[in-house]
Amino acid sequence: MLAALTGLALAATASLPLGGAEIAQWLEGRFDNAAQVEAEGDPARPHLYVIHEGFRSDALPGALVYAQLHVGGPDGTVYRQRIYRFEDAAGADGRLRMGVYTLVDPQALSDADGRAERLTALTADDVERSDPACDFHWQGEGGAYAGEITDGACLVTSSRTGREMVITARFRINRDVFTHVEAGRFADSGETAFDAPGSVPNTYDRLD
Repeated sequence: MLAALTGLALAATASLPLGGAEIAQWLEGRFDNAAQVEAEGDPARPHLYVIHEGFRSDALPGALVYAQLHVGGPDGTVYRQRIYRFEDAAGADGRLRMGVYTLVDPQALSDADGRAERLTALTADDVERSDPACDFHWQGEGGAYAGEITDGACLVTSSRTGREMVITARFRINRDVFTHVEAGRFADSGETAFDAPGSVPNTYDRLD
């Protein structure tokens, strides 16, 4: 995997190929923000571990990545599970869309044993499409790929307060590092609902 990514990075430093399969390949792997947590020494920054597994499924066309986020390191609690589906090519705006799906039965995929087979066997009834307004839009960024939700487009009702929030998020991936930041602000006041510590992205080093 690392050899393939290195080749891609060296060949495409100035202009990366903007295709769903290429971005999905770069995202694949295991990532950990332990170095950031230690360097910052901020108790508000949790130790996070991310699994990205690429797969194909007849139920969902295009390049797919299964994402699983653990809080507390690789043996920590499974906090979030998503499926990312990439379009094959960029749209008229020059960006490539990534749809986000949740799982009807997340527990079925939380264990690594047999996960690859279960992912391939997913049907349309096993997943739920998130609001397309909350899709990520990817483009090349130097020797990396960056994808983000269009600011102001993604509206979600807070389960805690019942107020509408504007959600923003941004991913960035190069051959060694994955970064992710997500924030929400209340639509009626602009007040921050949640954010990363200091609005600084979580920075994950690639483990494989």
